[in-house]
Amino acid sequence: MEQPPPGMAQVQVVSDFEDQTWDVFAGQDHVCTTPCNTWLDPRRSIFLQARGNPRDEIYLPGLGQEAWQARNAVVVASGSCHGKYVNGVVFTSLGGMGLITGITLTAIGCSDTQRRGGMCTAGLITGGISLPVTAIFIWMLVDSGPKADVFPIYQSQPAPGQTPVKVGLGPAGISGTF
Repeated sequence: MEQPPPGMAQVQVVSDFEDQTWDVFAGQDHVCTTPCNTWLDPRRSIFLQARGNPRDEIYLPGLGQEAWQARNAVVVASGSCHGKYVNGVVFTSLGGMGLITGITLTAIGCSDTQRRGGMCTAGLITGGISLPVTAIFIWMLVDSGPKADVFPIYQSQPAPGQTPVKVGLGPAGISGTF
């Protein structure tokens, strides 16, 4: 296998889903279309745009220090997940309504210092349950957008006539050639 030029890294860019294709840009230059294997400067910004869905765009300010040191990396691009988005909207709305109800019941029920009772307890329970539900599904909304993961691939320096050992940590676990 040929070594990348100085300051460059060999980068394999793939899509997380087989039916989705991404155009890869380094600066203003179109570098390749997924799946592809190319040399890139890991410190330079990379832009990925999905074909067929122009709203799926990913901006990477660089590949990171690990990819620069390893000089070999895999970039896995994932498009928007509409199921996560829809569930995030629905359950954030429901959790938000529960949170507002809990705050209101707590404010009214706990303000009467003489008779702290049912409304105060109901407000605290409703708010206590609604807060984590709302937080989890806000995270789901944020996580539903397109994203790219960069995984460095480490390679040994083989003895003459031997095959190099490559090891990478990816979404499916540890992989490589041994």
